[in-house]
Amino acid sequence: MSLSASLVGIGIVQTLLYLFFIRAIDLYERESLRYVIPVFIWGFAVATTVSLVFNTIASVTISNLAGNQAASFLTAVFVAPPVEETAKGLALLIAFLVAYVAARRRGLVEFAGVMDGIVYGSAVGFGFAIAEDILYGLQFGSETFVVRRIFGGFAHAAFTSLTGIGIGLIPWVSGGFLKVLLPLVGLLGAILLHATFNFTATVFGPVAYGVLLLVILLYVVTIVVWLTMERRMIRDELREEVGAGTITPQEYSILPSYFRKTGYYLGLIFSGRISTWRRARKVHGAAVDLAVSKRLARRSDTDLRRDRVLALRNKVAASRGGAALRTGA
Repeated sequence: MSLSASLVGIGIVQTLLYLFFIRAIDLYERESLRYVIPVFIWGFAVATTVSLVFNTIASVTISNLAGNQAASFLTAVFVAPPVEETAKGLALLIAFLVAYVAARRRGLVEFAGVMDGIVYGSAVGFGFAIAEDILYGLQFGSETFVVRRIFGGFAHAAFTSLTGIGIGLIPWVSGGFLKVLLPLVGLLGAILLHATFNFTATVFGPVAYGVLLLVILLYVVTIVVWLTMERRMIRDELREEVGAGTITPQEYSILPSYFRKTGYYLGLIFSGRISTWRRARKVHGAAVDLAVSKRLARRSDTDLRRDRVLALRNKVAASRGGAALRTGA
């Protein structure tokens, strides 16, 4: 069996397009590439290597005890899902802890909420998927690689997004019990979903891709619902900032709407007002961060979170350069 370098290159480009697409639809609080790229690389290199080692050990052990057919089924359904989802989930936990430490210094929350969890979960899933598909392609040929790329490119992203959602909800709940429980529930959900897909693929073959379609539809619905909630949160939390002078009424009118904001940016760019566009993006980014921090402070009012809100109000003013930014011009 052979797998051409050009085919692998196309698969990698496809994966990167998936990655940047998922990051792009995080409309209101786009994740920094300095977190997304390392998580993707972890999925491609570390999680794949760990999973390959443990899955191989399990397969060989079971094969010696019960035969090759039993080993193939049991490894796919009962070993691979917990091993692979734990290996991928570890990247998300590390990213969350790094982001949390950074937040204590800078007052910004980089990993908080359902959409953040989906972005990071998808990133590690995309990295894992392309590496796994290359290994399958080398073993079984180009046709297998192409089929897996076409029909299964989002599978690992959808599975591990559940772990990401569990971790992303940590800042949104109070009490140590829920902060521990939610990531564990997310990981368990990812394992069960992964195991269900593998069971269906092993027993019923292509029917598994029908199951995967339902999973991806749920994935899309979750994204749409959370983005709607984020829009409402931005509108609610920034309303009083207009009266306080933190943002202008014109800014308030466009900030909750991705399309209005994008239209405003395009107008600035096409009219040659690049410096105004850059300043507006900084002001608007800080204002959205302020909205998120205010909502988190309402859920758990601590000195640290109150300090973040104050720091972000100051950041909005600093980004503005001390002068009002007119968005209607």
